[in-house]
Amino acid sequence: MSTPGYPKAREVVHDEFRHVELDRGPGAGPWIRASAHATVATGVCGGIVLASEGRFWYALFVPILTSYAQFKRAKEQSPFGRRVAMRMAPWGFVLDPEGSPEVLRWPQMQDVKHQVVPISDERAVSMVFVTVGGRVCRSACPVSPRLARLPSAFPWYVTAATMPIALDLEGAMSMEGDKATFGELLGRAKRMLESPDGTAQLGMPAAGYRGVASRAPGHETAKILRGALVGHRREVDEGPLAAILAAKLGTRELIPEILLLCMSPSPFVAAVGKAAALRLGAPPMRPGAVDEVLPFLPEDEVRAIERFAKGDDAG
Repeated sequence: MSTPGYPKAREVVHDEFRHVELDRGPGAGPWIRASAHATVATGVCGGIVLASEGRFWYALFVPILTSYAQFKRAKEQSPFGRRVAMRMAPWGFVLDPEGSPEVLRWPQMQDVKHQVVPISDERAVSMVFVTVGGRVCRSACPVSPRLARLPSAFPWYVTAATMPIALDLEGAMSMEGDKATFGELLGRAKRMLESPDGTAQLGMPAAGYRGVASRAPGHETAKILRGALVGHRREVDEGPLAAILAAKLGTRELIPEILLLCMSPSPFVAAVGKAAALRLGAPPMRPGAVDEVLPFLPEDEVRAIERFAKGDDAG
């Protein structure tokens, strides 16, 4: 979906990737079985060659071919890579979530791959491979066709997660996505609502003699904010600022557009979207709790955003 002035539609994480649990997957078993088969085949065929006093020397090719087939299958069933349980969220992966958790946001990964791996003649699993820092980690779950979409979506998630956060609706000022702070963004929103330039950007009446604009947003204001919520202008994301402004102005008609932010690959954008939707009165199950973004976002940021969701503008 695109809006005039916002040619790039907002990238959101597929709903089926919202929370996926993956276990460690096959271990050394396939390799042990392959070694055992190779050993048995070598012993049997070697015995045949010895018993025939070398007449059936070509029997030695049997264990070679058998071993090749067995080890090839073992590699398919238990590929190389660190076996580790993973939990996939809209903002990346948590490795070994029940042990020593390691948080990987989308931009930290070099590559993500998916492969359907046959475990036996009757059973297969979906295996996910994550490359980070030159090492490959892998995990598995029951065959899931939806995971086949993950490798093609991954580059878009990285781009969305690293997009700078706009500090105005013109996209002229921004802060890096991984350095964005809610306090700074909330302060910008407050100043916009109290300044002539800010209210002009929102299509609202100019500030009065006390410097405070009318807080009654009209159709034009909703249109401007909607455009910032559903798409991107230039290479910055105006969505979080627009969500804060919408929440402070009480524009409940924008809840559907704000909910788009909740599935952003950026934990910061998602948390702000959740808070704005909750503050506007969205059913809690729709945006989900703000603290779902833990541990992908620092706890102090999450708590500040939670306070905003409850109506506290202190930041």
